[in-house]
Amino acid sequence: MARGHGLPGQGFKVGSKGFSFLSGCPPMPMISACRARLLPLVAAAVAGCGGDVLPPGDRDPANSDQPPRIEVVRPVRTTITHTTTQPATVHPYFQADIVAKVSGYFRDVNVDIGDEVEAGQPLCTLFIPEMEQQRQQAVARQQRLGAELQRAQAAVEVAVAQAAAAEAGVEEAVSNVKRVEARLVADRADLDRMVGLVQKQAATVAMLDEARAEHDVSEASRVSAEAAVRSARARTMIAAAERRAAEAEIATAEARLAESGTAIEEIDTMLNYATLRAPFAGVITSRHVDPGDFVPESSAGGRDAPPLFHVEQQSRLRVRAAVPERDAGHVDAGDPVSIVCDALPGEPLTATVSRVARRLDPSTRTMVVEIDLDNQEQRLLPGMFGRATITTRVESAALVLPASAIRMDPTGKAHVLVVDEQGSAQQVRVTTGADDGQKIQIITGLSGDEQVINSFVGSIRPGQLVEVVAP
Repeated sequence: MARGHGLPGQGFKVGSKGFSFLSGCPPMPMISACRARLLPLVAAAVAGCGGDVLPPGDRDPANSDQPPRIEVVRPVRTTITHTTTQPATVHPYFQADIVAKVSGYFRDVNVDIGDEVEAGQPLCTLFIPEMEQQRQQAVARQQRLGAELQRAQAAVEVAVAQAAAAEAGVEEAVSNVKRVEARLVADRADLDRMVGLVQKQAATVAMLDEARAEHDVSEASRVSAEAAVRSARARTMIAAAERRAAEAEIATAEARLAESGTAIEEIDTMLNYATLRAPFAGVITSRHVDPGDFVPESSAGGRDAPPLFHVEQQSRLRVRAAVPERDAGHVDAGDPVSIVCDALPGEPLTATVSRVARRLDPSTRTMVVEIDLDNQEQRLLPGMFGRATITTRVESAALVLPASAIRMDPTGKAHVLVVDEQGSAQQVRVTTGADDGQKIQIITGLSGDEQVINSFVGSIRPGQLVEVVAP
């Protein structure tokens, strides 16, 4: 609190918004003295609120002829590294819940929590007696169907032999027809000769009757031989039909045998499920089964039933971070990452972004980013928490200014004060970019050759002459 030279108990205080009298007003002759003492303090207070340029009417005419002494800086070209630091969580590279696909009693439990397992290693074994009986029945049925197949194959062989015999009978019957026809031709010739002899009375009628009888017998033999040919050919057709039926029986027997084999394979597959194995090399992190426990069919692999085992691959880990929307478009696979875990203070881990989700979660407006880490030394554990600093992009030859050289107008727009060639201060609008608290990137408004007024206590009018002093 500062007091003047007026009456006792009278004075004023200077605050961040100006000043106010504490009680009453000082005598009129004292106002000029008070005003002279207040102006520097008011100017300092205004400068502390952002160094806005005041119009000429708000300055003290007594000091308007003395140029303010100021320090200047030039924009600097430098490389700006844009990063985003987000919370990160360590996850196993692979993880799997092991459940039972078939029901049965647990006979053996081979692992416990913390055990390291290899891919395909048995974890436990189920005992399923009814399925073993089903397999025995399927094997017996397969043997019976195999015997039926053999019988069908034998029937085909018989049918083939019968068909061959029928063909031979046809050939024999055809040959007999030819023989009989030849005899008939001879008997007809004898009959014709005997008729001529009887007409010449060179032979008796009895001889003619005997020749006619032999001719008739040969004619009957020809008819019988032709009937035998037809019968043999019919037997051939019957043999062929029997062969086709036997071959169809073979196809049926083979199909039944293959079906029985498939049934046995299905049972064997289900029996293979009785042995639960590790899907990949990892660590058993949970176990919810003991020898003798029964897993009913209704809960085998059910949602409500807890997994029997939980396996995680921890020799390699995934670190997941959620990048906010403003940075998500700048993060790509291969970007450098520095990870600091709370469990390992002072030991940052360097890696690169392995993959990005390429979509934002609608509920959080963040994008999941994954970083793969080698963990052969088991320094990290899934569930650990840390922070991932991702280098999103690097800008070379970017213009920067000290944060103290940037001013804001009442509307929140940035500007700087530049000293021109005549030594006057000029206000220039600028667009700012990256800000680390000490330096601010200038995107537009400056070329880099300007003299920019640094922090200044007081107010400067556009066009006012200034005196540049060395910093």
